[in-house]
Amino acid sequence: MEYLRRQSLRNKLKIAFLAVIVISVLMTGGLSYYISAATLEKNALKLTQDTVARSAQIVDEKLNKLMLIMMTFMISRPFYEMLRDVVSADDSRYYKHLSDLDNVFSQARVAEPLIHSIYVSTPIGEFYPSSMNRNRLNAFEDTFLYDRIGQEKKNLWVEGHEDMLFTGKDRVISLILEPIFDTPVSGVYIVVNIREEGFRKLVQGDTGGGALSFLLDDKGMTVYPANEPLVRQAVDAGNLRSLMNRPEGSQSFELNGETYLLNYAGIGIADWTMTTIQSRAGVLKDLVYVKWLIAAVALAAFIVTTLISGAFSRYLLMPLQGLMKVMKRVENNDLTARFESGSGDELGQVGLRFNRMLEQIVVLIDEVTEAQTHKRTAEIKALSAQMDPHFLYNTLNTIYWKLKLKQIEPSQQMVMSLSRLFQLGLNNGQEITTLSKELEHVRQYLELQLSCYEGLFTYEIRADEPELLALSIPRILLQPLTENSILHGFRDLKNGGRIEIEIAGEGDRWTLNLIRRLQLYYGDGATLHVNSAPERGTEIRISLPRRGEQSGEAY
Repeated sequence: MEYLRRQSLRNKLKIAFLAVIVISVLMTGGLSYYISAATLEKNALKLTQDTVARSAQIVDEKLNKLMLIMMTFMISRPFYEMLRDVVSADDSRYYKHLSDLDNVFSQARVAEPLIHSIYVSTPIGEFYPSSMNRNRLNAFEDTFLYDRIGQEKKNLWVEGHEDMLFTGKDRVISLILEPIFDTPVSGVYIVVNIREEGFRKLVQGDTGGGALSFLLDDKGMTVYPANEPLVRQAVDAGNLRSLMNRPEGSQSFELNGETYLLNYAGIGIADWTMTTIQSRAGVLKDLVYVKWLIAAVALAAFIVTTLISGAFSRYLLMPLQGLMKVMKRVENNDLTARFESGSGDELGQVGLRFNRMLEQIVVLIDEVTEAQTHKRTAEIKALSAQMDPHFLYNTLNTIYWKLKLKQIEPSQQMVMSLSRLFQLGLNNGQEITTLSKELEHVRQYLELQLSCYEGLFTYEIRADEPELLALSIPRILLQPLTENSILHGFRDLKNGGRIEIEIAGEGDRWTLNLIRRLQLYYGDGATLHVNSAPERGTEIRISLPRRGEQSGEAY
């Protein structure tokens, strides 16, 4: 303080100005560093959480697909006949059942490559694929799989283990099911073994950013042995499951004196949890450059401030203060604020560009708002294209009664049509399919409806030009409208209904008689005409370009 008292007023102002500038730069830099670190950590957690949620959905869909395959297996004719003999305790046809089921086993393994093997334990004998070598040293009743039955829920998922039922000692994850039959059946269990390594690859996927992915069971243990030391340490610590107090989320935890970021999302079908761990230090490693940048900015500010006089500084700061006022108004959501300056120097140009940036921000906000509106519209339309659950109920009910009436062949045809309908509708998760597959999808739907409403209607599907069948269109376009035709157009009919679907080419365009969702993919390139009159029927004609555009991409 004595030193300051001896200085001139000019020097005191310079020292005060230097102190304010340097301290301000350091405080702003430090605060910016911590804000950047917090933002980067938050964004990393959110990005990883989105990836984890998607991965959990993929795994859940894969397990659901496996369950669907096994449901199809259990309603197959060979399995049904085998169960019928089990109920009557008749083992005279054991070898016939073993041979008949071999084809069904093969179909299930082809439908899902993750399936390693399928084993069926019954009171009249055990059944498994002829290509697999049964480990005769281990009876099913002596394995821990049998001990788990009855301790948990009906559909039991068993974590990774060495296969004890077949030779080879392969690592598998098991699903244990009880059969579906119209009368109670005891002592029959179906064991589906999934390849552990293939399932591991499905879980790990590509989380990026150095995050390690794995599955936890409801006891906080890994579903399969972890290869990464960090994962083993985190699991052995025993507190991961206690951190997961919500169906999905993200947070940080300490391990060996270091902070790690945890993301997780539940997989409802198996009571398992998709989990990722990544080092917080690894996420923030790039902020080291920010520290050096803050130090460099502080040094530069000190040097520049020393060289500039107080008066000149005030002169230069006047337009900056005006710009700061405009920025503060913008920060308070006043996007009408504009910087005004009669100067044509750099500060005036900065203000001009700032004004232009604000105008662009306003335009972008309007575009984002419009895009969100279109997105919501698309989501509503996509939801409206989902299959009516009443249709599935009616179909399964019809299959059940046909089976009760011993109409085995029609029942099998309906099951295959339903399976094919789902396969074509899912389309491997792709939104775009071919016209040929779309026509096959609606054909399977109409066949199922004909089985449910016999004699109600007839249908015809025509394509004038075979090459049109290779054109790309969004999936599930025809089924919702044919469904409406049956539910509403034929509501008061007992028979005599007629559905015609015609595909016709018109030069560089082609015509499809059904549905409207194409506007989302082709924009103004698609036109819709409706022609309807009482007692005459309804025709919906949609005209499409042979090469439509969606989001700037040609199809």
